Amino acid sequence: MQQIAYADAGMDMKKLGLCFIRKSWIVLAAAVIGALLGGILYTIVRIVPEAEREYQAVSKIYLDFAADETGEVYQAYNGYTWNDLMATNPILDVTMEFLLPDYTREEVTAATKAEILSDLRLLTLTITAHDADRCNAIQEASEKSLVQQGETAKEFKNITVIRSVPAVLVTADDRTLQAVLIGLAAMTILTLFGMLFYYVLDDRILIAGDLKVVTDAAFVGYAKASGMFGEDYENNLLYLRQEFGEISILPVSGPEKREGAAKDKAGGVVVTVAYGKVHAAYLSYVLEQLKLRECRVAGIAISGADEKFLNKYYGHVFGGKKKEAAV
Repeated sequence: MQQIAYADAGMDMKKLGLCFIRKSWIVLAAAVIGALLGGILYTIVRIVPEAEREYQAVSKIYLDFAADETGEVYQAYNGYTWNDLMATNPILDVTMEFLLPDYTREEVTAATKAEILSDLRLLTLTITAHDADRCNAIQEASEKSLVQQGETAKEFKNITVIRSVPAVLVTADDRTLQAVLIGLAAMTILTLFGMLFYYVLDDRILIAGDLKVVTDAAFVGYAKASGMFGEDYENNLLYLRQEFGEISILPVSGPEKREGAAKDKAGGVVVTVAYGKVHAAYLSYVLEQLKLRECRVAGIAISGADEKFLNKYYGHVFGGKKKEAAV
């Protein structure tokens, strides 16, 4: 028997790969759940409360300038001055006259944006508010105020509203697909790392190679297996009995199903480990107990193996044809 040496044992990549493949449905399920969570969370975040939604109304205003004393049109009006003019008298005073008393000058000023985008004679008026009705009301009052400004100010012949688009909800870019893909990728990566961490720490005994971490006792074979490996187990057990005399079988199924210790020392025992139920650490403990009782471990076997798993690991030899005689 030898001491457990996980650091020196290395990792059986073939076994690890087969374990991953066998549990691949977990990765697929996690990916689907991640995609759903990504879409749901994005939808929840994207649904803005009614009080925080923004509505915008846009008006196109044509400015017909009058000639100044030099015969030229008034060129002083530009994007910056118009934005300022909308917030000062007399335009703001007139705008407030067309609104109900519950509107404040601060609210109207904050909601209004006036800019010249290209043509000096074309003013774009944008009203932004959290309520569609208030947005439309401010837009209508501002348009009337500008029209009146065109009738009274000497700088204009007239001001005309050429297009008025009522308030519409401002929607953000729909990134549901990106959220779904991010959720899918994140959950897949986390699941893969989680599975890798689990299998690295998992010391359950599945194959003969797992026993090397715990003991240098001879591997007798896979008990109750079909095909040539089942025959090898029976032949090896017969050999041990012929070589050492009486051999008893000591089943080991884990701490919760601990079997009694061997009752005699004649010949020794074959420790039979239950497939996938016994951890290497516990098997080491059992072997130490046998050593203390001076009970000879003639060999070690694995019982109840998953033959589909072993078929893939060993190359489809379980349940197949008998071994051919060596030439």
